[in-house]
Amino acid sequence: MVLSLAVLLVPVVLVVWFFTRTPDSPQIDQVDWRPVLAQARSQAGYPVLGPTLEPSGWKPVKARYADRGQTWVGDTVAAGNRWELGFLSSDQTYIGLNQSDQPGREAFIDAVTRSARADGSVSVDGHQWQRRVSDDDRTRALVSSQGSSVVVVVGDTDYRVLEEYVRMLRTS
Repeated sequence: MVLSLAVLLVPVVLVVWFFTRTPDSPQIDQVDWRPVLAQARSQAGYPVLGPTLEPSGWKPVKARYADRGQTWVGDTVAAGNRWELGFLSSDQTYIGLNQSDQPGREAFIDAVTRSARADGSVSVDGHQWQRRVSDDDRTRALVSSQGSSVVVVVGDTDYRVLEEYVRMLRTS
């Protein structure tokens, strides 16, 4: 009887173990964003924003720049000089800095913010930023003009986190 019970329990235990174990987190490669920032600043033709230092506990996971007319992502072509920097925050939330001088700023803003609607404004270090929030109230963004470009800082987080990040941004 004990042997029969063991034969039945072993598969049950294995099934329970298999379906309740925590899967391994995917490995996310960090990128060296500083050379891409230097390239953007030398080529963009507008004041390019970047953090003065890497936020504590954040991982840089995306850094790319394309001149107007160059291939951007996949087979799309950059409509303007475009700079993008992405970090995973300490709580694994993606925070993106997007900047471009492409014509049709609203199309750029809509693409980056998931067509977020205006949600007031805030002054950060004396510079005005428009707050935007997506229709599902998940994604928030801060949008501002910087020279001839528009800057969008976006993430699935609250405005406070985005404002703290914006305080770290400088043009040099």
